[in-house]
Amino acid sequence: LSDTVKSEFLRHCRTKGLSDHTLRAYRQDLADIQQWAHRTGCDNIYTREAVTGWMSCLRDRELAPASIKRRVACLKVLFRWLEEEERLSENPFHKFRATVQLPRRLPRNLTDTELKTLFGRAQSNRPEDATFDDSSLRLALELLFTTGIRVGELCAIHIDDLDLLAGTIRIRGKGNRERRVFLVDQEIITLLRAYIRTRQTFAPLAQNLLVTQRGTAITPNQIRKHLHNHVDTLDLPRPITPHMLRHTAATQLLENGVDIRFVQKLLGHASIPQLKSIILACFNHY
Repeated sequence: LSDTVKSEFLRHCRTKGLSDHTLRAYRQDLADIQQWAHRTGCDNIYTREAVTGWMSCLRDRELAPASIKRRVACLKVLFRWLEEEERLSENPFHKFRATVQLPRRLPRNLTDTELKTLFGRAQSNRPEDATFDDSSLRLALELLFTTGIRVGELCAIHIDDLDLLAGTIRIRGKGNRERRVFLVDQEIITLLRAYIRTRQTFAPLAQNLLVTQRGTAITPNQIRKHLHNHVDTLDLPRPITPHMLRHTAATQLLENGVDIRFVQKLLGHASIPQLKSIILACFNHY
């Protein structure tokens, strides 16, 4: 795998609107197989023997099954692109069952008890006792759960994406697709207004909605870390991630009778105005 092929492939992926996170993962995965080929003296990775040998090495390194599955998926995409470009005469994955068995996972949606514990403690501090980072986390949790947006989408929200009068937020999703999500009740709008006023002290000129006490835009990893630290203070049986809040939002909607196609559109493709009253009924009791 030459550096030229790798660069051209990543450039192609960028034109397809893949996220920075996906491109970064692809770059790491391709570097991994390059290093393996260099160590083992493999001068042609475009064979089934090479793919099998590389997968065996991944297992020997005791990588998590999900990590192995992602690396193999990246190589499949690369080989398919080379095939389409007529630069690969025979795809090693053709009729090759390169399956990776993933372990059974715990349910990703949170229980009512977990939600009440999480949001109850997040709101329990008196406003005068809370730090600005506490306020940022509380707002992040509220928005992640009630809108079902991804943590990366949350961090990408700009001040001018908010329409507090209409009660909506413009979201830039995967592939640069835009959609609008709803602010489900007046309490969240009030929380947003209060946060924006306080935020002026720390980052009056920042475009991003969520900022740190240092005035810099909050990153997905910072939200994950802050959420992890917050959960450590609670009596909860398992870790909680931002994506679990997104999954729980979808589950709440489905359990309240919303058609799955509408849920899919709301969470990533387009907004459905008729859902606003249903979302409010689902989420306003936590």
